[in-house]
Amino acid sequence: MKRTAEEEKLLAKLASGILDGRVGDEREYRGYKSVFCGKYIKDGEPVSYRQGESSRFFNGKENEKIPGKREEEHYETDDSKLEFLQRYGWLIDDDDVRAYSAKFKPKK
Repeated sequence: MKRTAEEEKLLAKLASGILDGRVGDEREYRGYKSVFCGKYIKDGEPVSYRQGESSRFFNGKENEKIPGKREEEHYETDDSKLEFLQRYGWLIDDDDVRAYSAKFKPKK
């Protein structure tokens, strides 16, 4: 697929590590067990994760903590990285990314 100069510039920014860090806030969904969801960019690769609540039990000597199940979705291809920036770019503190994401915001 042919990319515009703006998309190539954003992919270069992503690969250089300028946009690395947390994207938005971590959200907690409560129910029977809490689920924590969030997004971050590490080494130029966007990642979306869901993590279940951790549990503790007493083994006779001390409390042991068992971390909850963690599922990660990695955006590895350039097309999926651009899709990530289209959806969640408004949460990133960069003017170019926010302008790119605003183009794909649904009209009211």
